Amino acid sequence: MLLEDPAIEGNEAVPDQVAGNKTNDCQIVTLPTKEDAEQLFRESLDRLLEVNKWKETSEKPLAAFQLSDAAGRPVQRKAAPGDYIRIRLPGPGNPSGEGFDWVVIEAITEQMHIRSDALTVTMRVRPAPQPEKPRRQVSHFFRRYATSSFMVKLQGRTVSACVFGRNEVPNTEAKGILTKLRNLLVAVTAMLGFSHFQWKSLVKGIVGIRK
Repeated sequence: MLLEDPAIEGNEAVPDQVAGNKTNDCQIVTLPTKEDAEQLFRESLDRLLEVNKWKETSEKPLAAFQLSDAAGRPVQRKAAPGDYIRIRLPGPGNPSGEGFDWVVIEAITEQMHIRSDALTVTMRVRPAPQPEKPRRQVSHFFRRYATSSFMVKLQGRTVSACVFGRNEVPNTEAKGILTKLRNLLVAVTAMLGFSHFQWKSLVKGIVGIRK
């Protein structure tokens, strides 16, 4: 289910759209009771923060994700602000990231909306250099001002999971002609549908839909 900007009204964790491409991918489930919804919300939040399990959470995964600490070391735990996510995409790897694309978890925020009786938890990530490397260029196919905001929301008897992409511009500022070309190719592929396919699969899995 694709939602437009009203789906994130009041969510300060999602940046404004300024330049480039934007995406909204959401899945909503309505439960018989509020208690059922609260239980699914807790389960969905766990699945969101268990980044290392995103591949099995997704119905049809295209990428592999590894949670890493601030030094780039793989860790086996739930995500936290300051962590990195190492991404392995199909096709040519990123030369500037030792074959991987990297994002940093900028924030994990919780918001309670009294008027709408809604609770949201949002994890925002941004393209970043590979941790602990002397070359500090961004190791990602999008530029550093792009963001992906992963949200789980509880409202009454409904639970929703969303990914909001903002300000997605190909990272052609990277050093090296091969890296520039690779980033352009991957970014255009993502904007033409690859990211929708990946994130739709993930948000369905986060709310427990397996078909």
